[in-house]
Amino acid sequence: MGEPQVESPAGKISGASVGGVSRYLGIPYGKPPVGELRFALPEPADRLSGVFAATEFGPTPPASMELPAPYTYPVIEGDNWLTLNVWTPPDAQPGADLPVYVWFYGGSFAMGSTAQSLFDGTSFARDGVVYVSANYRVGLEGFTHLPDAPDNRGLHDQILALQWVQDNISAFGGDPKRVTIGGESAGSMSVSTLATTKYAGSLFHQVICESGIGVAAPIETAKQAAEPLKAALGLHLTAAALREKDPREQAAAVAKVLHKLSPHNVLTLFPPVVDNDLVPVNPASRLNRGPVPVKMLIGNNQKESDFWRVFGEFVPGEHTLKTLDVLLRPLGVTDPVVTAYKKVYGDSLSAGEIFLELLSDGAFGGPTYAAQTGQLENCYAYYFTWPSSIHTKSPMHTLDLGFAFDNIGDPGFTLYAGDGAPQSLADDIHGRWLSFIKTGVPGDDWNPYRSEDDVKVFGPPAARNTDALKAWSY
Repeated sequence: MGEPQVESPAGKISGASVGGVSRYLGIPYGKPPVGELRFALPEPADRLSGVFAATEFGPTPPASMELPAPYTYPVIEGDNWLTLNVWTPPDAQPGADLPVYVWFYGGSFAMGSTAQSLFDGTSFARDGVVYVSANYRVGLEGFTHLPDAPDNRGLHDQILALQWVQDNISAFGGDPKRVTIGGESAGSMSVSTLATTKYAGSLFHQVICESGIGVAAPIETAKQAAEPLKAALGLHLTAAALREKDPREQAAAVAKVLHKLSPHNVLTLFPPVVDNDLVPVNPASRLNRGPVPVKMLIGNNQKESDFWRVFGEFVPGEHTLKTLDVLLRPLGVTDPVVTAYKKVYGDSLSAGEIFLELLSDGAFGGPTYAAQTGQLENCYAYYFTWPSSIHTKSPMHTLDLGFAFDNIGDPGFTLYAGDGAPQSLADDIHGRWLSFIKTGVPGDDWNPYRSEDDVKVFGPPAARNTDALKAWSY
């Protein structure tokens, strides 16, 4: 029996049988966004000629941020950053109408790649889902505000990938009417943002948000966020000027600047923008106002900000709370929010620990709670509390990923999750994600969100502090 091959509107595509499933890697969905197309809205790829050998991941988008191991991924050279990958059950046939799950990676909107081994789609294909992962532009290329270029370029890349899925996924056995999109961190912020656009209900029908709800910046704020990059690049921040230089060299220069900044500053350098077009309003505000046309599964981790403690101490030492208004202002921390957190946590936590709570909730917990309380029975809510056995020994940011992908043995994942991640928890979380993708219901014992009693806890029992979460407004 030969290697798998499909004939789709995009062209003939051959893949490989790996791990008991069929895998197709590096399929172009957009033209290479370089030269005159750099910083432009993405254009659909030309139809493939001959038989395209989809056996290797496509080039990684230039990353404007670098993290140390284990949060690294292979850099693949080349200009065609707009590629996607498809995993299918081995017996999937054209028109089989299998459910589809499309994944968008995280990375502070500054880095990321589908070539990260943790995001391998084997487990989903093994369990009857057509899984797709797509590269999109990040950092300088995808999200920096430039006066002579469209905003939210990375989000437009994601939309083009979803349009490719609509046109082609039936050839792989998927049902274009049963598409769930998901992501973690910036990927989750992306898919929650897409849920507020005109494409919700047509290009996709359900959304899984792991640790992130879109909070878009006004254009003036986006301009200010770009200011730290000018010195690194040594030129005016315009698309016209940037096109004269090499994209990867420019991204590396930006990454050096970001390396000197604290995590809470990095989190706000590449925000989606309220552009009065694709993103007409702040997504968190829209989600808080009422249900969107797609069903959602939304949650976050108990100690998100502990992720950054792995790389060293970053909590300000002296006058911690007095400086919060400046340090965390980009995340929406205002005097009333600080006052509320002092009232809630002042008797039980140190100033540094309150700082971490504010960072966790400013970036993740607050927008998540706002979205859940706005969507109510249109969403299922969860809270991830399983603690890693190493590093901070807490349920930090990204720790849910190995469980959702049923990939807890991934070497990169074990470096921050430890060797003791329970397979039973992976079976539970992955199984519920599968159920939601297939049926819209993540289990008979999990009710749509109406109150905190409906929040599904993954890990040791714990309750969210809603007195603190209610302090945030969007």
